[in-house]
Amino acid sequence: MSRKPIAMIFNGVWSQYAVATAPKYRDLIDLVYVHDLAAVDWSDYRGVIVPFQNDHAALAAHRDRLYGFLAGGGRVAVFGDAHHWIDAEWADRPVDNHWWTRQPDSPPVVTLDFDHPLFAGLTPRQAGWHHHGVYLRLPARARVLQRSREDEVVCWTTTEYGGELLAGTQDPIVEHGVQQIRHLDHFVDQLVLWLGGERPSPARLTVDESAYGVPFPRRARATADARQPNRA
Repeated sequence: MSRKPIAMIFNGVWSQYAVATAPKYRDLIDLVYVHDLAAVDWSDYRGVIVPFQNDHAALAAHRDRLYGFLAGGGRVAVFGDAHHWIDAEWADRPVDNHWWTRQPDSPPVVTLDFDHPLFAGLTPRQAGWHHHGVYLRLPARARVLQRSREDEVVCWTTTEYGGELLAGTQDPIVEHGVQQIRHLDHFVDQLVLWLGGERPSPARLTVDESAYGVPFPRRARATADARQPNRA
């Protein structure tokens, strides 16, 4: 039985791996490969993260088990186009990656519902950045949590399946892993707390080099860090 409260379903994307193996999260998140889901005992976990850039077609084959987890009171947070297995309709939208250079205090996602525990204590900027799509159709009685500047649905949640299913079109895990948006510790820490019931260390995310099995080239890493934009 896993002693970690959260399962993160991943398909080999390095940014997902970087978050789950980071010192501040590695005791709270289990990496579960998307093609190994048949062997997972979901009762081991309190919450599940399905990050952006995942294989939702492969996930669809395990839809009944994921909904069984929800029926048992679990929480699932899914980011990205999950129309293969959730009862909702997604539409792509242009990604605004430059809002922070024009209006850093006015992200393209407007958070409307700070009463939800995922957003507790966050500022609008910590809770919203660019998004990759919108939801055109939601399950019955879904609660909208975020909308875009164009008033389209960016994040919603429902408890109609027993536990709580939350779906959003932002990419918190991927952006946190690549560390291009430097303030995402706030959002991801709150996500981990909401899903697993345990608050991560307040330290900023760092990459654990030992988790990769090969030494990092120091000069290359220093160069990459120097070129990395700071969106904090």
